[in-house]
Amino acid sequence: MLPGVLFQLMKLNSDDDEFYDHVYALAKTDPPLASFILGYANSAASSPNNPINSLQAALTRVGSQTIVDLITTLSVSKVFIPSLPEHKAIWRHSIETATIASFISKITHHHDVDPDLAYMCGLLHDIGRFVLFQFAPKALDDTDAIGWAAADELPLVEQKILGTSHSEIGYIACNKLHLPNVVSSVARHHHNYNICNNSKAPKTFRELVLIIQFADFLSVMAIKVPDWKQLKTNELKTYINNHCIMKSWGDHQLPVDMLAEALPMLIDKSDKLAESLGV
Repeated sequence: MLPGVLFQLMKLNSDDDEFYDHVYALAKTDPPLASFILGYANSAASSPNNPINSLQAALTRVGSQTIVDLITTLSVSKVFIPSLPEHKAIWRHSIETATIASFISKITHHHDVDPDLAYMCGLLHDIGRFVLFQFAPKALDDTDAIGWAAADELPLVEQKILGTSHSEIGYIACNKLHLPNVVSSVARHHHNYNICNNSKAPKTFRELVLIIQFADFLSVMAIKVPDWKQLKTNELKTYINNHCIMKSWGDHQLPVDMLAEALPMLIDKSDKLAESLGV
């Protein structure tokens, strides 16, 4: 986890009436913490009768104090400080993707995707890159050194460097962390741009993956194209249609107009969260 998150967890007062809310707010900003809570709630130690797919349900089942105690015990010696801009961008991108995905699910009424689930899957979709940051930082740096400008280019570069992709690494990590199947499946398929046309996959899952993919493209654009905020709303809409929409999505019915207007606010909101964590 980020040092700032760990420090804030350790200084929380369990007697505070807002203790739960503080833990929940921190978990919504840090993918490693969110994956730990969700994984523990779904593990044999917790023994849930049904899969737990939301942070709120996970914290309610396990208990905020238990989570903080476990984190303090297990993570004090495993704090990784992102120093390079590329490393910090991993955290920013995860928060941005989660925020955008939740927004899309709220305003796209023809999709039957829960906003909280969209947020969770957006936050954890790149968990494979966090694994690389922890265990193979040079491979992560080599990937960024070659360069990639859009979300669909990243797995192609990773194949050249690693012989695999962060999607597959993330899928393995999700299973080892006992994360819900829907989270691990999104982590595995968020670069599979044909899955929205796969009739064998459940309709809600296809819609969820599409939302995560679109949010992924928008966040990468915000990071890789520094002057995007200088574009007028109509110009931004045109850019999104030209660079953030995959042809394989077909009649996607995504709210491009509303997103072109809301994107500056969504990115600012996400980046303020990231800055509060020292990213």
